[in-house]
Amino acid sequence: MGWQGLSGIVPLGGQAVCLALPPTPFAPGPTRLVATLALADTALPIATWDFLLAATSGGQTPGGQILVSPASFDQAFLILDHPESPPLGRVYHLAVPPPATKGFDLVLRRSGGGGESFAHYRLHWPDEASRIRDLERWRRQAVPPVDWFYVELTSHCNLACPFCPSRTLKRPRAFLSEDHARLIFSKIADYGRRRDATWGYTQTERMVFLHVMGEPLLHPRFTEIVSAARAVGLVPGLFTNATLLNAKARDKIFASGLSHITISLNVTDQAGYAELGARGLIDEQERRVLDLLAERKRRGAHRLHVDIQYIVAAPRAEGGSSGGPVAGRGLVDSRHKAWASYRTWLLRLRHLDPQGPVGAPPAIDPRPSIAFETLLHPLADDTGDPSLRLPLDGGVDLVMKTGCSFGNAVIPPGHRVVPASQGRCPFSSPWRQMAVFVDGRVSFCNMDYENSVDLGSLLDSSVDEIWDGARLRRIREEMAADRLSEPLCQRCLGTLAPMAGPA
Repeated sequence: MGWQGLSGIVPLGGQAVCLALPPTPFAPGPTRLVATLALADTALPIATWDFLLAATSGGQTPGGQILVSPASFDQAFLILDHPESPPLGRVYHLAVPPPATKGFDLVLRRSGGGGESFAHYRLHWPDEASRIRDLERWRRQAVPPVDWFYVELTSHCNLACPFCPSRTLKRPRAFLSEDHARLIFSKIADYGRRRDATWGYTQTERMVFLHVMGEPLLHPRFTEIVSAARAVGLVPGLFTNATLLNAKARDKIFASGLSHITISLNVTDQAGYAELGARGLIDEQERRVLDLLAERKRRGAHRLHVDIQYIVAAPRAEGGSSGGPVAGRGLVDSRHKAWASYRTWLLRLRHLDPQGPVGAPPAIDPRPSIAFETLLHPLADDTGDPSLRLPLDGGVDLVMKTGCSFGNAVIPPGHRVVPASQGRCPFSSPWRQMAVFVDGRVSFCNMDYENSVDLGSLLDSSVDEIWDGARLRRIREEMAADRLSEPLCQRCLGTLAPMAGPA
């Protein structure tokens, strides 16, 4: 299949190593190249690169080359020099190779209409001095790019969900000013343009989520702020609780050019809806969602992706949560309720469109084979995204999101948190996230609702200055050694224990 014969042993010298990729044989459509770098003689991956290789009009994927540079692990370690090869995504599994690393295995996998082929290279250093030099340089310099940007439009919220710490927020309630939003977006966009080769591990666009705390649709300049993000090349995504999705709000959403909206319905029944502090009936809430979907269809706004989200609950383990599952009325707490919600929304969308969702089965199986345990343990998914996504229609998904306690911020009555001193973030947040609050200040975690970390202000600094700064470097180094230096992380990974009774 073309590439097996390319495998070999490649020394890592001071210059970039060039590995040639020959053209592929005829294959209908593009092919995909996945490059995985692992520690030598182990199955432990360090990073994965994913590329789409466009075919010529004759059906052949043209040749190219991979440049492997030992001078920089963070972005330029592996570059694909190939015509029409947009990156699909990157995953950084480890921040820095361990000091004992002797070499690497680089595996290239091509797949497409012509089948699959593999190439395996062993990368090694010619001498011990070169090995120590490069590993020390990586230890000091290796910083993976930001995967997820969150920009908080407001800390105001019109609900009081029992599983959310917004009710007890100590930060001032405020709105992000339009001028500050433009400045923040311009800095994120500038960072993205300079990091285009490595932007995101799942993203092919420069996406920014307009949410940390609060309800974004409360912002009086919502349309203008979203337009400002789009004007600098960002792709804004919205999280909303749907209480404000009236006709005026729908007009704002479609006028702003949003590409992604997550509608957090969270609960499935009236009792749970009332506990959120919401007025009216849950039927009215669901009607607002259907009106948005109908308007999306009427306008032909199929570029707007819609996620309808519920929260999956599970009984807490007495030993701790690590920001884990929560319990509450109306949350999805059984396999039956999960699939009943899915069937209900499938039928609603079929009614919305008599032709039915593309590819929908002729009958809905009342007993799907997937086990509810899949919903309760979604972190087994190697994307690290704690949710189960169920397709409803083109560009519309039902998402079952595992509820969490905001890092043990919301805990059952009669309990306390025993902080942890060791561990690692299950979401690798210090290596992946940047949350920007209404005052422009920054945390590495979107669950840091009070911004207790406070890495500085994006109004006064660049993304690189904060992301590559000494403070966050120290946090990463400590966590890479299984040490938790931040009280936020110590609490999140701590254990729950009963409150001590009276003596």
